[in-house]
Amino acid sequence: MWVTNYREADFKLLTDIIAERFMKKLDKEIFNERISMVEKYKKQWVLSEIEFKSELSINNLIFYAVSKRYGEVILKILINSEFDEDYKEMLALKLFQGESFCELYEYSFEDKVYLMERIVPAHTLYESEPRNERIKIVSEIFKGLHKTDSSDSTFPTYTEWFEAGKEGTKNRKDCEELYQYLDSAEQMLIDICQKYSRNFLLHGDLHHENILKNENGGYTVIDPKGVIGDPVFDLSRFILDEFRDDLTSEPKDVVIDFVQKLGDGVGISCEILLRCLYIETVIWLFREELANGESLEECRQLITNMKVAHEFTLSK
Repeated sequence: MWVTNYREADFKLLTDIIAERFMKKLDKEIFNERISMVEKYKKQWVLSEIEFKSELSINNLIFYAVSKRYGEVILKILINSEFDEDYKEMLALKLFQGESFCELYEYSFEDKVYLMERIVPAHTLYESEPRNERIKIVSEIFKGLHKTDSSDSTFPTYTEWFEAGKEGTKNRKDCEELYQYLDSAEQMLIDICQKYSRNFLLHGDLHHENILKNENGGYTVIDPKGVIGDPVFDLSRFILDEFRDDLTSEPKDVVIDFVQKLGDGVGISCEILLRCLYIETVIWLFREELANGESLEECRQLITNMKVAHEFTLSK
């Protein structure tokens, strides 16, 4: 049951089940400190009608609210234990401000809290349009997305993302048969970086759920991770999400046809995009999962994606 009778001394917005889920990530003291931010910023930013939205994130506390100044908003409370990661997320959104991005209204780097525009009706690109239209829409967004030319050391480079996966798994004996993929992807990354060498601030997580239909019938981009590299690396997540993170979900020629059409839309060859897709599957598997202790069994689908993506690079 939701508790809706809020008091400052007993502020409870989450069900017991949801609260327990977050307390598995944090100890009770830290959890209570993070949830207390709602009351603090409810007053400071003059918010009302606060409603927890469990479906929007499994990693952060996200609330719908109404701001006296801005109208319908989202209040996001970051719970990542690494301050640097939280800081980068907020800073990336701040730097990406423009016609394609949701507005960042208020923020506190110290408390790891920010207030941003709530996109309405917020249907994802995947839900809203057929495949060919999705390609056209993301192609137009992509062309205007990368405006911040930067070598700012605040953000990691795309190559550093790759190296983190390599470094984080170097002592895992159970991964030895997978290292051949790490090695081949590394060489592809080096080759691509020689040809595509611009240093722009990339979104880093440009998939369908981060492209939302707005009230004007257009689309708004949300939730950048922030990473430095050439824009050529910023479409792989979109390709993966088109096939719901399963590159075996549709026939091989259908996947390649999609990548070809996307490449035509953004002016990047299908061959390069397929290589970037392969590199992305390696980064996802090694950096985001295996380096954090996930078992090979837990990563079975990601391993399959990586092998299939590698086959795509051999077919072109």
